[in-house]
Amino acid sequence: MGHRVFLHIGAPKSGTTYLQSLLWTNREHLRARGLLFPGRRPFEQNRASIEVRSGRHLRGEADVWQRFVRRSRQFDGDTILSNEWYVAASPEQVEGMVRDLGEDRVHVVVTARHLLAQVPAGWQEELKLGSGASLDAFLAQLDDPTAKWRWGVLDPAVGVEPWAAVLPPERIHVVTVPTSAADPELLWRRFLGVTGADAAGTDTGVARRNESLGAESARLLQEIGPDLLAATDPGTTPWNERYRWIRNKVAHEVLVPLGGSPIGLRPADAAAIQERAEQSVARISAAGYDLVGDPQDLLTARVRSGAVHPDDVDVREVLRRAGVVSGALLREVRAASTGS
Repeated sequence: MGHRVFLHIGAPKSGTTYLQSLLWTNREHLRARGLLFPGRRPFEQNRASIEVRSGRHLRGEADVWQRFVRRSRQFDGDTILSNEWYVAASPEQVEGMVRDLGEDRVHVVVTARHLLAQVPAGWQEELKLGSGASLDAFLAQLDDPTAKWRWGVLDPAVGVEPWAAVLPPERIHVVTVPTSAADPELLWRRFLGVTGADAAGTDTGVARRNESLGAESARLLQEIGPDLLAATDPGTTPWNERYRWIRNKVAHEVLVPLGGSPIGLRPADAAAIQERAEQSVARISAAGYDLVGDPQDLLTARVRSGAVHPDDVDVREVLRRAGVVSGALLREVRAASTGS
């Protein structure tokens, strides 16, 4: 009979890629110590999230999710599931997930990052999938409860509300993402500590991080992203084509190494987000959730010198990056044509 189930629900852009890569790399080590991270391949964790967010688990049609539920009940120990988009599940979907896993067994874990860093990072993720929305337009949509990127996804105090309706506060764990990079493994230790597992002996040398774009590269991708998306023929090709070419090739392989200025917000927007961050911490504290880490991580943003709003970048730097991207894609075409 399985024991506790820790459901890591997000939030997006809060160290989830890093944590998920470590969970997968260390799954045998953790399993031997009583913590199961199920799946035949890493993407199955994402597949389970897609199934429940489409409501298929409510109809008994969620193959991967139901397999995870069975494994959690068969395993003689605790289980952890992780996908950053569980936080977007509806109240009905949340109730179904908790019912499937066993109401008395479920613990929810949300990793929380300072919103002043998280919001621009979320905008970048949209650019990497071909969006042409400006940073200002992205900020405006956060108030729309039907938008993919919304405060209910980014603000941990809002994101946990559907879970708090069905679980006691002591089984909702908010893990803060350290603002300092001085101890790169601190988040991993905090996260695993929620489960009672010890990070000692785990392999952290292969951790994968979702790296950021500079403001100049983000501005370029905002302009050319929709054309790149159209070139992947999204209506007739698998969804991972845009991942392969826009996100992985253009954004991560070509643009990320170019660096650039940190992405900055307008002063009024930054002040409003800071106020929201303070309100979020107050709500988390008042609710009695298990806060793991330092609340100051969510209140005091790391100062990044030279930050610039994407609309204010030097156009010459944008054009230079356009040339680098064009050269990289031309080399791909030439290599394909010559078979080399």
